[in-house]
Amino acid sequence: WGVYNTFDNPEMFETLDEFDLWIKIDNLSKFIFCNMDCANVSSQDLIDAQSNLDYLVYSTRRFGVEFSKAPSATEHVERKEAYLAWYMFWSNHFKSMTPQVRIQFFEDKANGKDISKYMPSGSWKNSLENSGKEKLR
Repeated sequence: WGVYNTFDNPEMFETLDEFDLWIKIDNLSKFIFCNMDCANVSSQDLIDAQSNLDYLVYSTRRFGVEFSKAPSATEHVERKEAYLAWYMFWSNHFKSMTPQVRIQFFEDKANGKDISKYMPSGSWKNSLENSGKEKLR
């Protein structure tokens, strides 16, 4: 699953920054969830979307997300602690923005402006380390 996709240009995803990869994963996840019982979306489209989602999730390895095993043709990519920490780090950061800041962020990003002021401080790995420490207590 994580090595197969139906994207026209899969190489494009190899150069996405972390936020852009997160937004693609988030949007595709929502598409799948919202259309699971929709008569207007074919089962093949949902299978393709799930395969594409697994491909994107597995692509987070570029940002240090580790997976216990490589995906196979018959199994979905396992979304374990490291991936969930990465996903929630970006999700929480994006959701913490006010609507006005979010709009300005997207405008600045689209116009090629410096967006560093919008980026989260710290690292998603910090939340993974903190969750591990709490589990040890």
